Amino acid sequence: MATQGPDQVGFDWLTASPARVLRELADDRTERETAERLGVAYTSVRSAVQVLKRYTGCESVHDLRRWWRQNRESWAGWVLGAGRREQEQYVRYLITVREVG
Repeated sequence: MATQGPDQVGFDWLTASPARVLRELADDRTERETAERLGVAYTSVRSAVQVLKRYTGCESVHDLRRWWRQNRESWAGWVLGAGRREQEQYVRYLITVREVG
């Protein structure tokens, strides 16, 4: 399993869209359930998962779940620190969900 963090992987590649996929997977949803919840095609989620695996070094969806759980706070801090306005709203949503949930 990959345990790469921002220093090894870098977060430039991780925009809000694949982060949403990661969030759904981390909530123990299947790829099909993720597609339904996000309102996108199953093939889009499958493609996103393949890209995510390539960037993170993960070999399975299970590994991706674990990777996101370990790295989401670092990613959120990186986004907010980098001033990435297009992603800030999503990061704030993640933080709110985490505090409430």
